[in-house]
Amino acid sequence: MELVLLVWRNLTARFTRSLFTWLGIAVATASMVLFLSFGEGLRQALVSEMGNFGPQIRVVAEGTDVFSPPQPELPPEMLDQIKALAPELGIRKIIPSVMLVRGGFDPTSSFIFHGLPEGADPRDFYPPAKAAAGRLDPHPDGAVVGAKKAELSRLTLGKPLRLSREVTVPVVGILEPASGLVDSLIFVPLKTLQQVLGTKNYGVFMILLDPDTKVEEVARKLEAAIPGIDAQSTNEALKFAERSLRIGDLIRFGISLVALVVGGLLVANTVMMSVYERTREFGVMRAIGARRRFIFGLVLSEALFLALAGGLAGVLAGVLGSAAINAYTQEAVGLALSAVTPRLALFSMAVALVLGLVAGLLPARGASRIPVTEALGRV
Repeated sequence: MELVLLVWRNLTARFTRSLFTWLGIAVATASMVLFLSFGEGLRQALVSEMGNFGPQIRVVAEGTDVFSPPQPELPPEMLDQIKALAPELGIRKIIPSVMLVRGGFDPTSSFIFHGLPEGADPRDFYPPAKAAAGRLDPHPDGAVVGAKKAELSRLTLGKPLRLSREVTVPVVGILEPASGLVDSLIFVPLKTLQQVLGTKNYGVFMILLDPDTKVEEVARKLEAAIPGIDAQSTNEALKFAERSLRIGDLIRFGISLVALVVGGLLVANTVMMSVYERTREFGVMRAIGARRRFIFGLVLSEALFLALAGGLAGVLAGVLGSAAINAYTQEAVGLALSAVTPRLALFSMAVALVLGLVAGLLPARGASRIPVTEALGRV
């Protein structure tokens, strides 16, 4: 308790300097929390999306990335080949489809069209899907729009959607909000989208399996039986995403580490100046019986206290910043893309404390090794 009171007295005696040092560490920690929260948020969003995704396997042309929009490169003969293998592999349903992406990265101007064959509707992709207005089936010549896309583009029942100069379809259904990717999709009849693209090929085959079927085993058998395809399971998609997110995490951590190092230097500067100004005080403490390790612990505790206080404030600021980001992304794309998890908060606190420890070691060592006679002679 005596040590804690001394630490508090010494830091508040130089309030302005301590305040700016605390703010520096808080800002550095908050920046790290916010940078890394995007990786955590994307992980949670992907796991949630994949958990709600109906098809277990996505068959695309060989060389297509897991999250790339598939090109219409699969001929109709491939669909017949997969249908012939279906009873043997435990395939319950095959949904051929093509995709068309229009617009840029702005959610209000981009349109993602998904072609559905007859007999399929949005529930095959997202089982909980329900119609808020109209119907779920876009056939024979309509469009079913996700809730977020309908809101952002002001689409209502009966409003025409222009796919090309020759092809226009009316909105026949609007889905209930689902807080996911399906909110931003537009489902149209497969033949309509093929007409727009000028092809009879397919871009992807979505495959639903019987219960208790081994997904990875079916995917490998499909690739072995049909040359020129990639059978991508949901587990493979998650593994691919995890590798990409880890690389992103390392880059973001490297960027935020620069700010944390600056915060550590602020701590070192504050503590070293404090040691210089209190050299005579340390001499008096040594003269009346204080041991070197007490002086060492006192100075190091000041550095750790600044790091701890700044780290806590930084984590709190990161949580508030993450909530503000999610409020925007939920409104824009229907997904929470930032998350401050317990492991992220603990990791950020640990980094702040380690930097405080490192920044305080040299000043603490110097203060504990000043000779008593020299310290008492300082003015």
